[in-house]
Formats: sequence, C-alpha cells, structure tokens
Amino acid sequence: MDATIGFLFHQALQNTHNNIFTMKQLLVLSILAYSLLAGCEKDKDEDQISSDFKFKATVLSMGLDCGDTFTISLENLDSDSDIEDGIYYADNLPAEYKEEGVLIYLNCREPNEEEVYACTTLGPSYPHIIVTNSLLVE
Repeated sequence: MDATIGFLFHQALQNTHNNIFTMKQLLVLSILAYSLLAGCEKDKDEDQISSDFKFKATVLSMGLDCGDTFTISLENLDSDSDIEDGIYYADNLPAEYKEEGVLIYLNCREPNEEEVYACTTLGPSYPHIIVTNSLLVE
C-alpha cells in the first residue's frame, strides 16, 4: 500500500510541472490520506480508553446466591493494582452491562466494611468488588 501511495504522489508531482492533476488522482490521494488519518485516530482513542481504566472484564452470569449481583472475569490492565485477575461479584455494575458475554473496561475497588454483605451458600463463593466506572468495549 505504501508503494501505491508513493507512486501516486510521484505521478502527481510530475504532473505539477504541467499543472495537470486528474480528478482520479486527487480523489485517490484524498481517500488514502483520510483512511490513514482515520486509522491513526482510532488507535489513539483505544490507547486513551485503556489508559483511563485499570481493568477489562467479561460479564459471566448472575450469581446464584447474591441477589441480582453478576459475576465477572476480571483482567488487570494496571500492574500497580492490588486486585488480582479472577472471578468476582461485581457490585454496582450498571444495568445495561448485566448480560452474559458483555466485554467492558472498568475501574473498581475493594468494598469497605459497611459495604460487605453475606450471600447464601447455594453457589460458589467469590470476592466482591465495587465498580466505580465502566465503559463498553467496542
């Protein structure tokens, strides 16, 4: 692709001596330049999003024994976090993300003493985390 762009620029520069640019050349150059710039912008946005969040998670299912609290599989994106990768009950997870298989970025913290609550022993026991903010991965 870089060779094609170089060739088109070379042709366009040669034609400047004659002040002749074809519409086709200008259109192709414009489309290529736009697509390259748009691709770079997307990477920049993705880098910005991942730097705003410390975790990436997949919503697994509603827990069996903690009301409507969902379980998530948490992946740590920040090596400085005390919270390890694993499965957690996600307290304060927004309702729009309470669907199996949803992939989200999030920030979270461990619950304080007032936020800890007991669950039944019907299903497996997982530690709780409090979701502080989240965003759907696109």
